Amino acid sequence: MRKWLKVLMIELLVLIWISDFNASILISFLWIILHEVTHILVACRFGCKFNSINIGVLGAKAELIDIDEQSERNKLLIYLSGPCFNLFISVCMYCIYQYFNYDFFYKCIIINLCLGAFNLLPAYPLDGSRIFEILLVKKYLYKKSKKITEIISFSISGVLFLLFNIMLLLHKVNITLFLASILMAYTTFLEKEKTMYIIMGDMFKKVRKLKNHNYMENKSISIYYKNGLVNVLTLVDKNKFNSFYVLNEDMKFLGIIHEDELIMALKEYGNITLEDYIKIRKKH
Repeated sequence: MRKWLKVLMIELLVLIWISDFNASILISFLWIILHEVTHILVACRFGCKFNSINIGVLGAKAELIDIDEQSERNKLLIYLSGPCFNLFISVCMYCIYQYFNYDFFYKCIIINLCLGAFNLLPAYPLDGSRIFEILLVKKYLYKKSKKITEIISFSISGVLFLLFNIMLLLHKVNITLFLASILMAYTTFLEKEKTMYIIMGDMFKKVRKLKNHNYMENKSISIYYKNGLVNVLTLVDKNKFNSFYVLNEDMKFLGIIHEDELIMALKEYGNITLEDYIKIRKKH
């Protein structure tokens, strides 16, 4: 299932829930489109280009290229722009509603408040999951950041499923909670499965990022020589050029492996240990 479709399904479920408050689906459709337009405008401001624009039941989903080559600050602003737009509009509509007591403004308040808050949840495939990842990467390795986000995403899915069952016991069927829970769990599972491919893909994107920005930060990690090459790959920081200092149990320095060499070693020798690779390298 393509990412834009999963997000649209999530938003559809949100709007079904919102409609329980007698909010208009047509108005909801409008604000979701404007939510996406905000993402597009901010991304364009930072030089991102469109791959394609997908129109769904609830609005548009823009697939942007070059977004992973943006700085962490720029990516954070891009992902935050949509939810912040909804929350800002909600505040504006509330102020207007104080003077003009029309039902339209009340609906806009509820819709934007729900869309903004819901999209900030750190659960896949919502904006909040990407925002949370970016914040975690500042403190943890990419793999651990993904793992933490996946756990929280599964937890949110579980909470929604629990709420569905509680309401079921109270003889109130809310299918929205059930479907949202299943879709979040499914999307999180897909994210978990493709983490390794994301890491590999990000390593090749660094070339374009280096050309665009003319520099790149370095990161060095000391690692035990009994680790396999795949385990080393999971420690790669996708935003920096990585170097690994190989040490044995006596803390003796055995050599340095840079990430470009790591890729070549995986292609040529497979998932051998660092110890075996160092021996092979010495023979050559």
